[in-house]
Amino acid sequence: MTKNQYDFKKEMNEWFRKRKDSAEALQALENSIYDFEGSYLAEKNGESNFYIGWSQLLKTRKIQKKKENSNKEGDDVFIKDDERLFSKSSVTSRVYKKPEIKTSKNPDESDDNQTPMRSNKDDVFSYVYSCEIHSNVQLRVVEFEGIFRDPENPTKRLTQLFAEVMVYCNNRPVGYPVSTSFKNNSEVNRQKLQDWSEWLTLPIRYSDLSRDAFIHVTVWEVDIDKTPLDATFSRNLIAQAHLPLFSKRGILRSGVIDLQMTTETREPDPFLKFKQTWKYSDNWNSNVEHLFKQFKRHNRGQIEHVPWLDPFTSRKIEQIRSQQKHSNSLTRNVFIVINMATVRLGLNSYEIVYYEDESKHLRISASLGGVALPFTRTSAADPELNMENLAEIKHNIMTRRIRDGAGDRQLKPNKQAKDRLETIMKLPSSQQLTREQRDLVWKFRYYLKEDRKALNKFLRSVNWDQPQEEQAALALMNDWALIEAEDALELLSPAFTHKSVRAYAVSRLLNAASPEQVLLYLPQLVQALKYEPSVPNDNSSDGNTVQPIEGHEKDNNCESKLNGDLATFLIDNSVVSPRMSNFLYWYLKVEIESAKQTNDEGVEKMYSALQDRLLAALMKKDETKILAESLNNQIQFVEDLKKITSESKSRGGSHATKESALKTLLSRDKHMCDLRNVSLPLDPIIRLTSCNADNSAIFKSALLPVKLSFNIQHGDTYTCIFKQGDDLRQDQLIIQMIRLMDTLFKKDQLDLRLTPYSVLATGIDEGFVQFVKARPLRVITDQYKNDIKESMREARPGDGPFGIEPDVIDNYVRSLAGYSVITYVLGIGDRHLDNVLLCENGKLFHVDFGFILGRDPKLGPPPMKLTAEMVNAMGGVNGSQFSDFVQYCDSAYRILRRHSNILLNLFSLMLDAGIPDIASEPDKALFKIEQRLRLELSDEAATKHIFSQIETSIHNSKLGTLSDIIHGWKVNLM
Repeated sequence: MTKNQYDFKKEMNEWFRKRKDSAEALQALENSIYDFEGSYLAEKNGESNFYIGWSQLLKTRKIQKKKENSNKEGDDVFIKDDERLFSKSSVTSRVYKKPEIKTSKNPDESDDNQTPMRSNKDDVFSYVYSCEIHSNVQLRVVEFEGIFRDPENPTKRLTQLFAEVMVYCNNRPVGYPVSTSFKNNSEVNRQKLQDWSEWLTLPIRYSDLSRDAFIHVTVWEVDIDKTPLDATFSRNLIAQAHLPLFSKRGILRSGVIDLQMTTETREPDPFLKFKQTWKYSDNWNSNVEHLFKQFKRHNRGQIEHVPWLDPFTSRKIEQIRSQQKHSNSLTRNVFIVINMATVRLGLNSYEIVYYEDESKHLRISASLGGVALPFTRTSAADPELNMENLAEIKHNIMTRRIRDGAGDRQLKPNKQAKDRLETIMKLPSSQQLTREQRDLVWKFRYYLKEDRKALNKFLRSVNWDQPQEEQAALALMNDWALIEAEDALELLSPAFTHKSVRAYAVSRLLNAASPEQVLLYLPQLVQALKYEPSVPNDNSSDGNTVQPIEGHEKDNNCESKLNGDLATFLIDNSVVSPRMSNFLYWYLKVEIESAKQTNDEGVEKMYSALQDRLLAALMKKDETKILAESLNNQIQFVEDLKKITSESKSRGGSHATKESALKTLLSRDKHMCDLRNVSLPLDPIIRLTSCNADNSAIFKSALLPVKLSFNIQHGDTYTCIFKQGDDLRQDQLIIQMIRLMDTLFKKDQLDLRLTPYSVLATGIDEGFVQFVKARPLRVITDQYKNDIKESMREARPGDGPFGIEPDVIDNYVRSLAGYSVITYVLGIGDRHLDNVLLCENGKLFHVDFGFILGRDPKLGPPPMKLTAEMVNAMGGVNGSQFSDFVQYCDSAYRILRRHSNILLNLFSLMLDAGIPDIASEPDKALFKIEQRLRLELSDEAATKHIFSQIETSIHNSKLGTLSDIIHGWKVNLM
């Protein structure tokens, strides 16, 4: 026996000895209690035994006596074991009896019949109809508790809080919100944040509640010190929750309710629903749920009360409830405790059951002079509901006409009006202006006309249905400071339908946008054609149709509307740019297919006509005929490729069998053997001579994408990926956004070494993806045992940090920062180690963007994909490289916030493009981007926000690691 084993055995023997001594001491104590209890009960003659109950205290009870032992002198008082309170309740006592649990053969029998608790004989369900109670709904807001942590300022302490309750019926608000008083934070410990204990009366009667009635509870923080004396107090939303008033069985909720609240949103949303996660924690089980149900039955009077025991039991149950709510400190749950009013008559409690009086005439009692007078309640629709006030509209028109004079030209705002105008100018392009804001912009339009950023706000403030105002606005638009090309995109959105305004936007694209910008914005310009008042359908374009008006040159600082239109502008640019004509043709082809799929004949005809105009314009000139012929050859090339890949995938057998079939079909196809310098649709500059079948492969994925290798001119090779059955329009949009952001970063002297590879959808379920030589992080972590630095050190050893070339580490840090911010702003989901790739030069990039705008198949994904392995590759959180990473993230986030309008403008033009994650909730797409950019924050607050997202991502990386492991198993099973 070794020394460790001997010590262990010695320690175990010592524990057994202590256990034996404890058992003997406990047994001696139980005997002493047993003897003391017997003598005490005999002395008090049974009257003080509370177990018998107060009802027996005043009764005369004869104590049965008998001689227990003939050797004893005298008669002893005989005490029954059932009367021994303490001895009977102790599980170690000699008189303890284990409670019997009755089993029922009837599976439908309730679990309540299997509990040893004592129930009343009259254990019945007492209720009253909701339509019979004509008093207002009342509830008591008790307290706000939990662990609150502000994501922007973790050290912040809540100051003055108040709760607000709004009732909704038929998904519409009823009356005004009712709030508690606000007072200084009464936080006495970490979990109790505020104590109100105030009863609130809601502006609705029980009889008027609908079946789907619910309350929206919000908790607000008030900062009076920062609120001007003449203004409404400012408040910040802390938490909110949604509580249906009726259960699924139509019973009104009653008693104390611990309502879990969410702190993730900064705007109140009465229809926001989320799971009460505290009831589904690891500690939650059937016993805890059963205990809470019995406690509720006890409060209703359905379980006999034991006066001396009830306070101890209630206190213990509250401790259990508190442990359940705050068992997981990582989740930082917050709750608001609400006490719903109950109906009592005497000692009996009644539940309120939803019921509508089906009688033809509802009779309501009204007291008048002591006599109840019946009257009929009737309802009628308000035809002016949700309509604008005609008197206000007339007043607005008259006010604008009065101001439409020479005096307005000299009108200048005071300091308060300047501040309001500045706030309006900073609003995102997706936010609608209120009537007051539109009136203010119109009032000071001449003052604002030197500000190029103010033109779009001015055009949104015009009443275009008023001819006089329309003429004045168009005249002022031509005198306004010239706007940038990215701001002109907003004027092509569906919010602007006036022909002159849209023509002005095209003129700015013609004169202010570079060819690279037009090519970058081309997908959105194609979508904007849907909102054109009319698209000319003639084939007379000669490449010179779009012209500034007479008297203005392109470089002048004064421009006006065009004689042309957006469609003509696109065709004219395509005639002089081979890349433009190539991508315009494929974008139009995809839109035609999409319109056919949705049976939108008008859009299909419009795009088909434009495609015909494009080909006709290319065929008119000898130098552009080759572009039209190239497009026809590309169509044939794609069709041949679709047939070959479909046939190879349809072959039965293993993955290797399908890959072998692909190589055979490619090598035998005569077109693939001699491609005759056809332009690659993905990049028309690449001319293909033949297909290299031996280097082709099929990826192990659900849709089996195909890797293709081509021989190109000048003896080089080019590799790309062809996908079938996959809608690449969403990936194409995200890559466009990454390319745009890369341009914005570099414009601000920030190079984050991004890899915006090319993506082109040639159909609604097919397309090409550029192949970049890189390895997924899963392969690297598996091969190098989670050490990414080792893989870079092996590929590029040097004298830089960690024994790696300095440029490689710099590329890694910059690219990781860039993609972390980009994936966060665009809400890119389903991030795992298989779609994060690393190049040999250290550049990291993301692929496969099937989930965007916050959608994610995984539960609770982190804001950014930052695993421990990624952070360790920078030397950990204490390394200098990590400090650089954080600074790059901050700089990138600030740049995107400054250029938020271009991002929102491009996304707004794609709302009707049929992109899956945008089409699912088009009304929320722009809001989700605004929400992540946090445009309402200052730069300093935005820095704190992005730092908190980085911190949260690193702390939540363990859950992401688990998702990566599960995804790896799925991939290996394919």
